[in-house]
Amino acid sequence: MLQFIRLGWKSALRQPFVIMVLFLYRFAWGFALYELVKSVVVPLLYRYPGNASPERVKLFLAEIQFQLMKTDLIVPYVWLLLGLFAARMLLTPFLNAALYYSVEYTRLNNGYRFFKGMKELYKSFFLYYLLQMIITLGPIYFLIPIVKKMLSQAVSYEALLVHLLPWAAGLLIYGYLIRLAVMYLQFGRTANRPLFQSLACLLKGFLPILGIAAALLLLSFLISVAVLSVVFIWAGFWAILLYQLYRFVETFVSVWGITAQHEWYSSKTA
Repeated sequence: MLQFIRLGWKSALRQPFVIMVLFLYRFAWGFALYELVKSVVVPLLYRYPGNASPERVKLFLAEIQFQLMKTDLIVPYVWLLLGLFAARMLLTPFLNAALYYSVEYTRLNNGYRFFKGMKELYKSFFLYYLLQMIITLGPIYFLIPIVKKMLSQAVSYEALLVHLLPWAAGLLIYGYLIRLAVMYLQFGRTANRPLFQSLACLLKGFLPILGIAAALLLLSFLISVAVLSVVFIWAGFWAILLYQLYRFVETFVSVWGITAQHEWYSSKTA
């Protein structure tokens, strides 16, 4: 398993163009979300009573709730948010196609293989992404009645959170497993290998595949905890610079996770 993580590291280092594009894309997406949230939250906070009595704070919260729930204040922002997510759903298959093609055909020029991957694989990757979204979000429909029941029976927000956490964790794990399965289907499509060969590779090597994924997820988590702890304690320009560097490292680790899995896939299907 460690062998494929090391090979994945070397493979990720050969993807500077893809990593930079993904970093800029994530930065732009994060900035757009930040501006959207800022445009909603900041005007609402103008009336925050500060160090006033708890009664005035409760009145402020009630007023905010009324504005959000009983007026159309939030409607334009909801449509804008939906538009952003729709744009993300259209762009993600393009970037995935470019990334997977770049990882598979390393002998080609960096920029050339990036755009060639978009051209050749976008339609297939869009269908895979759509399938992934449907399968991942499908269980939410069945969870809605359970959540409604919890909301009606909860005695406090803390109790509600305790009951919701196992379901949320299960949904996250389920979604990640679906992502892994689709990843191997995309490897097969990129390399023009049969669908069932990719599925067989996934099923036969499920435990090592899961081990590779878990190791890199743990690494990403530890980096996140370390950087965010420093940023919260050490505010200022250097904290902002460190956070942007962290976003770049996070992008690299996500590509590393794909290249490590690709090394495993290539070794078992060659």
